[in-house]
Amino acid sequence: MNEKNILNNKYFLYVTEFFSGMSVMAVELGASRLMAPYFSSSQIVWTVIIGVIMIAMALGNVWGGRLADKSPSPDRLYGRLLLAAVWIALIPFAGRYLIGGISLLLAAFITKNFLVWAALFSCLAVFAFPCVLLGTVTPSLVKYSVSSLDSNGKTVGELNALNTIGSIIGTFLPTFVTIPSVGTAVTFLIFSGVLALISIIYFLSMRKKMVKCTLAILLILALGFASPSYSFAFWEHGITLEDESIYNYLQVKETDSSVILSTNVLFGVQSILMKDARLTGMYYDYALAAPLLAGITVDHPGDILILGLGTGTFAKYCSEYFPGCQIEGVEIDKKIAGLATEYFALPESVQVSVYDGRSYLAASDKKIRCDYGRRLPGHHYPIPNVLCGIFYRSQKPPYPNWRYGGEYEYEIPNRRVYQ
Repeated sequence: MNEKNILNNKYFLYVTEFFSGMSVMAVELGASRLMAPYFSSSQIVWTVIIGVIMIAMALGNVWGGRLADKSPSPDRLYGRLLLAAVWIALIPFAGRYLIGGISLLLAAFITKNFLVWAALFSCLAVFAFPCVLLGTVTPSLVKYSVSSLDSNGKTVGELNALNTIGSIIGTFLPTFVTIPSVGTAVTFLIFSGVLALISIIYFLSMRKKMVKCTLAILLILALGFASPSYSFAFWEHGITLEDESIYNYLQVKETDSSVILSTNVLFGVQSILMKDARLTGMYYDYALAAPLLAGITVDHPGDILILGLGTGTFAKYCSEYFPGCQIEGVEIDKKIAGLATEYFALPESVQVSVYDGRSYLAASDKKIRCDYGRRLPGHHYPIPNVLCGIFYRSQKPPYPNWRYGGEYEYEIPNRRVYQ
């Protein structure tokens, strides 16, 4: 039959399976980044995302198998794939409004476990449907690709292997390449475009549904042109910078009195620099007690190592209140470290290392005097996460043994911490 021409080549079916698996994981990773600015990226949110997508895939597998038996025409499969492509393209643009609307609606009725319910309903509304559609791919392709019972095990195994390999690539590609390079919105558009292209190739070969294919292309292209103006915080005006890194959503907002870094559009301030006053008047200022606990004063400067430099506001305060100190900061997020000098007036004297804090210390070789802060009643962690001649070490001594003013010599192999 004419409709089987392109499907006579199993490679096309294999390509369909491969990119369908890749797109599922890309949607899942994109979902975590799209929801993180609103709900954080906690284990609760990840549990909701993974659970919803797995349920959607299971439903799609069942539905796709029944559809393949009832109506084996590939037109319906590639029609569903085209619909999934359009939905995925719309996710970053329409999804933010759905997430915001659902959150506001639930806030009026739910007083307990708001994060769980808001994340769950948002995930169901935005991400479940395209994953159900992608879940129909494998059972349908098994129907089209198995031509003999003698080789059905081999064919099914190859399809599942390609789906898994695609999923693996779809896990790493968004996280390490597309999201840090071009952002979440364009990442969704890239994988949407791939799915749409596969569907369009099929329908072009069959000379069917040309209008729908054209509309899908035009929509994805239009959204692509609109992506440079994309903003997670769509209700905000005057945002100085909105960006994404491998680790975080980044928002810099400047007012007449301060410059603020936030990794969450709804709440939370990760760094704040006051323009007119030296101190913030918030709990951040308590960290300035750390150098004093280490015996550092204006008359007796020392070496200060900050694990988790952020945008360097604490380093800036240390340079102002404890002049003469050698200050070094370690920050794992390269883009946040870049913001420190561009927007938060980090002094040039502060040495910045883009590195994981623990790995940085493990690669160093100097003894460090550690003054352990006592555990405050009712608190589960010490206030400053700072090494100022002070190093709050997470392994030894164990938390119950921490005491105020206690000293502990710790040998760090291989490399010196201070110059």
